[in-house]
Amino acid sequence: MDFKGRLERAREKMRERGIGLMYLRRGANLWYLTGVRRSGPEMTDHNAYGDYVCGAYIGADGGFTLVGPRMGGSRWRAEADDKPWVEDVVIFDEHRRPRDVLKEVVDTFNVKGKGVSVDDRAWTQTSLLLRDALPGSEMTLASDIVAPMRMIKDDDEVALLKKAGEITDEVYGEVVAFLKVGVTEADVAHEVDYQFAKRDVEYNSFVTGVRFSSPEKPRGLHGLSKSERRLEAGDTISFDFGACYKGYCSDFGRTVFVGDPPDVVVEIHGLVMEAQAAAIEKMVDGTITATGLDRVARGIIEDAGYGDNFVHRLGHGIGVTVHEPPFLYIPDETVLRSGMTFTVEPSILLQASWSARVEDVVIVTDKGGVPFSNYHKELTTI
Repeated sequence: MDFKGRLERAREKMRERGIGLMYLRRGANLWYLTGVRRSGPEMTDHNAYGDYVCGAYIGADGGFTLVGPRMGGSRWRAEADDKPWVEDVVIFDEHRRPRDVLKEVVDTFNVKGKGVSVDDRAWTQTSLLLRDALPGSEMTLASDIVAPMRMIKDDDEVALLKKAGEITDEVYGEVVAFLKVGVTEADVAHEVDYQFAKRDVEYNSFVTGVRFSSPEKPRGLHGLSKSERRLEAGDTISFDFGACYKGYCSDFGRTVFVGDPPDVVVEIHGLVMEAQAAAIEKMVDGTITATGLDRVARGIIEDAGYGDNFVHRLGHGIGVTVHEPPFLYIPDETVLRSGMTFTVEPSILLQASWSARVEDVVIVTDKGGVPFSNYHKELTTI
């Protein structure tokens, strides 16, 4: 990964916009720009003392200070070891006030009269302290600079996304073999997670979704997953899962039917596959907008009389996070360009009945979309 090059491009944009300092928490943007790995899911409101001032302080004209807490500080130092662009690491303990640490770090940068770019998911406390430390500095979102960079994937990123797709295909194959009447949604979801844990992934890219549904025991597409509902003959099974491989995410969906599928299930499954295929074909560089691509797939489903049963957007950008712009829905008029990667995930949810969905990560090229998953899209039956 060309982290040094990414960082310099971001600094160039900062200088063009009159921004003197960028603050990034230890999340997706910092990983993308600098290779400082994410610290993992935050399961509590506070993880460590003063966590709201921890992160990277990056100057437009130089200077890069990584600030971390005493608890786990060795891991913060380790992140800087092989990154010469990280110029200083400040580890503070409970004897120091976080606001004082932030002020001292900020004072080492020449920011007077210049703007400050703040990570979109920074603590409110962080933004307030930066405002106090730099009165008069205009504050803007870091995504104004970083998001456009993240949209276009380079060859290294594409290789990792492809590998993430291959791993996800393998996991799904194991999960299909695991399915049998009597297992619960929780059993199947745990099998998905177990299969990922056996492979070279960092963590799931979101909470695994497994939903059984039939007219006798209906479930909403976005209802509670991982329940104790048991699989029965006549159920559809909708899958939605993915994992993070070396910083890059997969997102995958398929449909299974238990028994001999009725005509309506065959019909809605076929429509979903047709809608996805039509959208993927239209993913040609510079020829369609995000909203326009949604209309392509949605129009096929609407023309067949199931428009009200396609209840979500067609898809979303994906990369170092599983959901990122652009979004394939109204009102996103972003023009699709080569190197952008999206999920393409049409579905039909029959109210109080069966459902059908498919989802693949697809890259835009000058000849149309190319999926990163290769598991077949036929209606699987068990």
